[in-house]
Amino acid sequence: MTPAVWHGCYGKPWGRLLVREAYSHPGRYSRALIQKIYEHLKEQGYLLPGDSVLDLFGGVGTGAMPAIALGFHWYGVELNPEYVRIANQNFDLWQRLGPHRGSARILQGDSREDNGLLPGTFKAAVASPPYAQTLTNAGEGPGARWDAKHHRPGNSHKISSRRDYGRDPANLANMSARRGRHGEPSEFERNATAVIRETHRLLRDDGIAVWVTKDYVRRRKRVPFSDNWEALCIAAGFRCIGRVQASLVDSRADQLDLFGGRHNRDRQHKGHWRRAMEEAGAPPIDWEDVRFFLKAHEPTGNSPS
Repeated sequence: MTPAVWHGCYGKPWGRLLVREAYSHPGRYSRALIQKIYEHLKEQGYLLPGDSVLDLFGGVGTGAMPAIALGFHWYGVELNPEYVRIANQNFDLWQRLGPHRGSARILQGDSREDNGLLPGTFKAAVASPPYAQTLTNAGEGPGARWDAKHHRPGNSHKISSRRDYGRDPANLANMSARRGRHGEPSEFERNATAVIRETHRLLRDDGIAVWVTKDYVRRRKRVPFSDNWEALCIAAGFRCIGRVQASLVDSRADQLDLFGGRHNRDRQHKGHWRRAMEEAGAPPIDWEDVRFFLKAHEPTGNSPS
């Protein structure tokens, strides 16, 4: 399956559409990308106004804004109670900015477990999982969603900069990606599978799941996180029906210097640290993956080995 390529998915700031504390969350959606995903689901007929959508990695609720604007009812589950509080502040802000046809609600809970949501309720699930081991110093820094070693002191006011941030052992980003001696699934794979199966249980029989993921670099090697996540989804009873590469590089016309020379001015939507590492020889990560899955059958077996 050849991936489609989406451009123009980054560089559109949230600005005052989020309360100030929301910028503490290290894994907010790109505003343009999450809007494009929901518009695509509506255009393709996967979602109709009035449908309910799910995000088991609810964060500070940024996935809810385009959903409610298009008339969907968004439900999120978030482990961190501080983020639940901030998400509700965002929802209140959006209601003050103007009425929406949809609605947003977020629950504090563990996404691996039953949080009181009814099975078969949701027409779609749209979520972005964290990487394994990104709350330790073993990750790659800002190129991954969070890494204490590379978090700049200037961000010390953020919740994610606190020493106790993400210490809950139920947080996927705390879990090891190391497999057992005989190839047994890692701690991360086992617990990620529980979240994916809960997504499967809550979707309608004709439901669709959309996961926003990205490969990352560890020890100067590219880790195929998106392919690994897809394998977990297939083992949990999903069938992949579409792949999109949301480009982190937007092409611009060449510019002339004072001497008539042409210079490429492509815009890279990457952090300074990631660009510096790529210039030093690290594998480039030029897109985020958006993968679409249909609920195909009941889960069978365990995590893929």
